[in-house]
Amino acid sequence: MSRNSSESQEHRDLISMMANHFKNEGFRNIRADIPGFPDPEVIHGTKKNHLPDLTANNNGTDIILEAETSDSIFDDHTINQWTLFADAAQKSGGEFHVVVPKGSRSAAEQRAASLGIQLNNIWIPR
Repeated sequence: MSRNSSESQEHRDLISMMANHFKNEGFRNIRADIPGFPDPEVIHGTKKNHLPDLTANNNGTDIILEAETSDSIFDDHTINQWTLFADAAQKSGGEFHVVVPKGSRSAAEQRAASLGIQLNNIWIPR
């Protein structure tokens, strides 16, 4: 998926917000696709592998988090990522979370429902 510079910055800001939130909440092994954090591990799929935006552990529960801009929620690339990450989280007993900009929560809920994907949490900036 190709983002313009404004969307790229928004995407990085969402990941940074969540990395800092999880750090402040005492999550462990935080890996994020932004400077200052180790890279998340690639999740291998049957058709394609994907790198999540953030992974963390909370009291033994692995969290996979994907950040989406308003424009990327309905992108085809998102289908592949969300399907793979939700499946990986379910198989490991973990959770799949997304973070979206203000005003995009219902779009993320609709997208997940249309794909039959269980989101354990949808985060939005305050």
